[in-house]
Amino acid sequence: GETGNQTTNETSYTSYARVAVTRNSSNWTVTANSVSPAANIDFPACTGGTATITHFAVGTASSSTVKLLYSGTVSPNISVSSGVTPRLTTSTAITED
Repeated sequence: GETGNQTTNETSYTSYARVAVTRNSSNWTVTANSVSPAANIDFPACTGGTATITHFAVGTASSSTVKLLYSGTVSPNISVSSGVTPRLTTSTAITED
């Protein structure tokens, strides 16, 4: 969902880990009030369990319950099962109103 902290409703498929993407012009494309990853963001491949990824979030911690900075809906949702590598593409955007 879009509320809470970095661990609220965080996916838990086997091998999941947060992915750090440094905030700089090499990793992000900024256009007006919108930012998108400059390259796909791949999460570790699932090695067990299942999950449905419905939202993404941006925070400041690689672990723990730090406050969310931004979050949004993943569309289409990502169905994760063994062997699937969840990916946010360069068309993923965060827009500030």
